[in-house]
Amino acid sequence: MVAKVEFHFGELFPRVGFIVTNLAADNRAVVWFYNKRGTAEQWIKEGKQAVKMTRLSCHRFRANEVRLWLSLIAYNCPRGSTAGR
Repeated sequence: MVAKVEFHFGELFPRVGFIVTNLAADNRAVVWFYNKRGTAEQWIKEGKQAVKMTRLSCHRFRANEVRLWLSLIAYNCPRGSTAGR
């Protein structure tokens, strides 16, 4: 078990959390690993909400990756551009 204490500007008391894991690593490595995992989960949530990425339709990882990239590129393309006119 690892205790995680975070101090945030403007808050009087620190935030205290606990990470219970079976990872065989020192405390800093465990906190780093779980912070990275949390960041990845935020990206997944953002993709589901912003791009309507609710499911992956192919069974292979590479095919899903290509479909996701094409969706993101299409989503970010400017609409109604008059550059080519």
